[in-house]
Amino acid sequence: MSQLIKMLAISIMVFVPISSHSHDGEKHSLIGESKADKLDQCVEPTEVMQKEHFEFLYHQRENTVEKGIRTKNHSLANCIDCHVSYDEKGKAIPVNAEGQFCQTCHVKTAVNIDCFSCHATVPRDNSSKIKSTGYNQNIHIESTANNLVEYYKETNYEK
Repeated sequence: MSQLIKMLAISIMVFVPISSHSHDGEKHSLIGESKADKLDQCVEPTEVMQKEHFEFLYHQRENTVEKGIRTKNHSLANCIDCHVSYDEKGKAIPVNAEGQFCQTCHVKTAVNIDCFSCHATVPRDNSSKIKSTGYNQNIHIESTANNLVEYYKETNYEK
């Protein structure tokens, strides 16, 4: 009997993907307002984005990291820029904060969000971005190199 239950559970996991039930046509009810709230659809049709956004993000990541191809269409930064909500004072609310865009659906579907262990949860303003020309670029490269050296010292990295 337990073998039959195991087979049934495995069959359900294989043939009924979790993401197919992630929204069921439900509208988001978020605190604050975002650019996306004013649009009829995302960069892809809403139904497609609800079920396949992670595939677009993985594909974009591969193109950017492995091939050096950067586009905005499916970039995480572009998603954040559009889907982040703002409070009554105009301050961005992190997309993974309780009751916000990413966090709300991911909690509901019991899916862990690991993007934001490295990536920003709110749009970065222009003043925080380092210009990619001249002196500032050299400071950025030097700073990155120093950070790497410190990391390797702290982790006792050996070849």
